[in-house]
Amino acid sequence: MTSVKARALLSASSLCFALALSGAALAQSEPQSSSPAEQAQTQQLNQNITDSNAAADAQSNQNNAQYQAQQDRYQEQLRVYKASQKNYEERAASYEAARDRYAAAHARYHRAAWPTRYEHRLIVDTRDLLGAHVHTSNGRTVGHVAEIALASGHVDALRVTLDHSRGDVWIESADLRFDADRKVVMTDLDRQDLYEMTHETY
Repeated sequence: MTSVKARALLSASSLCFALALSGAALAQSEPQSSSPAEQAQTQQLNQNITDSNAAADAQSNQNNAQYQAQQDRYQEQLRVYKASQKNYEERAASYEAARDRYAAAHARYHRAAWPTRYEHRLIVDTRDLLGAHVHTSNGRTVGHVAEIALASGHVDALRVTLDHSRGDVWIESADLRFDADRKVVMTDLDRQDLYEMTHETY
């Protein structure tokens, strides 16, 4: 009788202990609710991450826009450069062809002998050239200097406006001398040849 009762009590105690352990386990497995402060902190962290990502995206978009603008400017500059280079090459080729025709045309013109006092004079200064009278080697006035063409800082040619509305001609420095005392430019080209040169176009 006693043993039966004791076993019953022991079984009851074991059951209570098992139920207690199960309750503790269930209590540990259930998630604990966060406090308002913890929830606010979590929300702030999430917002900071969102803001940081948005700022990174905005900076990336700005960098891409700046790069694209730089590329557009570069391409435009490259296009302008290529166009100007092509134009320069065309003008250079045209100039060289004109110089060849000019040299061939001028080779046939008559040239007088320089007077002794002018034979070794060269044009080395441009200050008194513009507007200066132009004479043939025999002293006859044919026009005045209207423009100066320089090459490497030296006089390459002069554009001379001929008298009596005869037109303009370019005369190379080799066919010119300058009398600094009288401020007169002299050419060894014949006057009639100068008139014919006004009809030449290049």
